[in-house]
Amino acid sequence: MMEGYRGVLCSRCGEAIPVSAKIVSLQNEQENGETNSPRGFAARCKLCESEGMYAISDVQRFDGEPRKRSARALAAGSPKQHT
Repeated sequence: MMEGYRGVLCSRCGEAIPVSAKIVSLQNEQENGETNSPRGFAARCKLCESEGMYAISDVQRFDGEPRKRSARALAAGSPKQHT
């Protein structure tokens, strides 16, 4: 069995952004003709840290594992320590 995940392509750098199980569920609802589900969502790229709006229909399947968050992004998100 091939591993993979669902995500969208970053509109800024083109890197795959994995989406949550909730977004996958919404995509499945949309494919089954349920029209009451939201049509868009926000996602942040782990590579370039750009956030964008994406359509549920933009979600696609990617092979492998999602990219880990960059060291720069981890440092930017960590709380500053006062000494």
